[in-house]
Amino acid sequence: METQQTNQDVMSNEILFPNGNHAKAITVPIGKPVDEILKTLGVLYSKALILLIGGAGHLDERLKPRLMQLFSRGIARAAADVDALIIDGGTQAGIMALMGQAVADRGRKTVLLGIVPSGKVTFPGGPAEGSIEDSAALDPNHSHFVLVESNEWGDETETMFTLARAISKDKPVVTILAGGGDVAREEILLSVREGWPVAVIEGSGGLADEIFHLWRKKRKKSFSIDSPELAEIIAEGKIQFFSLKGNPEDLKNLLRYHLPIHFNSVLKLAWERFSLYDSNAIRQQGTFNQLQRIILILGVTGTLFALTQAQLRILKILNDTSWQSQLLHVSIIIIPILVTMLIAVANRFKAENKWILLRAAAEAVKRTIYGFRAHVNLSNDQQPPLESSEEKLVSDMENISSNLMRTEVNLSALYPYSGFIPPRMYGAGASDDGYSDLTPSQYITIRLGDQLNYYRLKTTKLDRQLHYLQWLIYIFGAVGTLLAALGAELWIALTTSLVGALMTFLEYQQVENTLMKYNQAATDLANIKNWWTALPDEAKKDQKNIDSLVVHTEKVLQTELSGWVQQMESAISKLKEEQAAKPEEKPLENKSVPKK
Repeated sequence: METQQTNQDVMSNEILFPNGNHAKAITVPIGKPVDEILKTLGVLYSKALILLIGGAGHLDERLKPRLMQLFSRGIARAAADVDALIIDGGTQAGIMALMGQAVADRGRKTVLLGIVPSGKVTFPGGPAEGSIEDSAALDPNHSHFVLVESNEWGDETETMFTLARAISKDKPVVTILAGGGDVAREEILLSVREGWPVAVIEGSGGLADEIFHLWRKKRKKSFSIDSPELAEIIAEGKIQFFSLKGNPEDLKNLLRYHLPIHFNSVLKLAWERFSLYDSNAIRQQGTFNQLQRIILILGVTGTLFALTQAQLRILKILNDTSWQSQLLHVSIIIIPILVTMLIAVANRFKAENKWILLRAAAEAVKRTIYGFRAHVNLSNDQQPPLESSEEKLVSDMENISSNLMRTEVNLSALYPYSGFIPPRMYGAGASDDGYSDLTPSQYITIRLGDQLNYYRLKTTKLDRQLHYLQWLIYIFGAVGTLLAALGAELWIALTTSLVGALMTFLEYQQVENTLMKYNQAATDLANIKNWWTALPDEAKKDQKNIDSLVVHTEKVLQTELSGWVQQMESAISKLKEEQAAKPEEKPLENKSVPKK
């Protein structure tokens, strides 16, 4: 081992391991300024950071073959593909040894930095194995080490995260957890507080499996966590689980999704803008749907209570002075008041209008993103030169945002988005990093094909929903006819109320019209895909055909969205007119009740 004194605090060493690997190691005090550490360390340039956390000792031998596959064909390949630096615990134990071997198997193309307490490790030219209690040997396949002056495991965590923050400045980061104990818990908590996504390998034991089981239970009403650290991790962590038995290729794709190869700051801003509008559109949609459901339920409930009161009076079962009668009477009075109040709240805050506007803006931003990534100008003006494509993307986002802020959306706060950037995609887009340039075949798979599959799945779901609701309408209508035949005319009002509620639900949800629009969009997208597939290979290289592919696809999606917006605005306007008339109706209990 060669030793060099760089300054009074930092010792720089070169360790030669028996396998022939040379590793640079520096010894630093706890709390040493990060700039001096990085300057001495001389870590190579990287485009991303992977932080590996988890089990060092007592790793189940039965898990190692599967973990080795995931680390070699998954993590190491992803790191090499995106030029990522990997930071871990650095010892020849547990997952750190597996990571070292995985990087070595891939030709040591990746910088692998281990951070350890200096008083707990052994290495060639340093403390001999067995000379330190509760020690571990440095892994011979790491390229760099930082030895933090300490005699306790866990004291290196502060330095690890200080370095990670500095190295990852303006770069994507992902934390991977496999196994783990108390030290790993603290490190995962720090990752969560940094806002870094965490990929948990479920089935690897220890902390990883504990987090997995807690995550599955978190939606239960009686669910609680005694540990404050775990409670924060579960509540605030951007956690994604990957099975130990999963395909290593899928793990590589997952990591590449969080560590994009062609990271573009302007694209990142565009994805942030889309995520902001998308998440707030979902929130406003939820508020609108919840209010409408409550109004419909209260309307039916009010009718039921009024009919019940009338029926009990006819049968002379209910005494007007009894507490049951008084309770029904009060309920019948309160329910219309609540309905009127909720309608007023809905009209005042206009969640439905904000939902539609935000959804339209989010989809407009997404269109500009995919046009930018495919290098196709979606507007009618002349294609800008390549060097100004970022400026064009920024200009498009400014126009979308300016137009949105001139609407009712400006009257409410937009809740910040704190999830993944780009947001998680599903289906064909699950493995897309969100930043890479798109070839025509990639565009068809990730954009056109994914939307086509979405429409086909949604039309199936909408068709089932439409038939289910229509059957209920027919059934309640038939029940009303049956009640009339049986002489129970009084209860026809209830079936009429249920039919009206279902028809209102169908109307404002626009199930039938949405089904028609989705079918048309799916057909148009399938035609575009078929056209492209039928082109000769040479024609597929023609920029005019590429432009036509992207422009026509985005036009189909824009047309579908525009039609949906118009239909929803019309349906909501009609709904408001109907609701405005309902408070004027007199309560059923004030109407004359037939006497026997």
